[in-house]
Amino acid sequence: MLAEDWLKERLPSLTPLDKQDSATRAWRTESLFVKFFPYALQERAAVEAEISSAGLHSSIVPSLLMTGCDDGMVLAYPWVQGITLGTPEAREKFYALPELEKRLAIDTLVDVCAAITEAGWLLVDLYEGNLIYDFEQKHLWCFDWDLCVKAESYVLEMERNWGSSRLMAPEEFVQGATIDQRTNVFNIARIAQLALGDSEALTRATAPNPENRFATVREQQVAIRAQIS
Repeated sequence: MLAEDWLKERLPSLTPLDKQDSATRAWRTESLFVKFFPYALQERAAVEAEISSAGLHSSIVPSLLMTGCDDGMVLAYPWVQGITLGTPEAREKFYALPELEKRLAIDTLVDVCAAITEAGWLLVDLYEGNLIYDFEQKHLWCFDWDLCVKAESYVLEMERNWGSSRLMAPEEFVQGATIDQRTNVFNIARIAQLALGDSEALTRATAPNPENRFATVREQQVAIRAQIS
């Protein structure tokens, strides 16, 4: 049975969500978010399921189900309140929040990323579209990990890495460059700079030379917390 038919049989209130320029598809119900990966992307589905179901952090949207259909893999998650920060309008609303509220949200982001990297993963294509902010409850949710790589480092085989160019480290534009946690330190710090402005810790985290950045995401978090405490 095809995934969409399998879902409609079980979830009659299923509503499709627009995912332009994407090989995956998504739907929602009142209580669920459902994502489909064609079999050509089943390795990515497995990565997403492993990270989101591992209980690494309470702010990671947890996967509830992964199942195979004739045309691919289906993953289901609880529908969480809030809006993704992937659009300029949503980011501007987030940037306008009180400073302390933004700092707490960014600290949650760094904590989530530290938990994932400590579990042996490297983040790929981390950007604000991975973030859902609940403006009423003042809570940050993080999701969408299918491009992550389980390794301490890897060599970039593409001409440029996946990602938003305004958040990417210099080495992500160099084929053959080494990608490791110091690259993730840069990505996270760029999100933080746009929300909070620059600081000594964030300047170090975004140093052009990876050797001059924090070695790990957790080390980055400790430095940021010390600076704003």
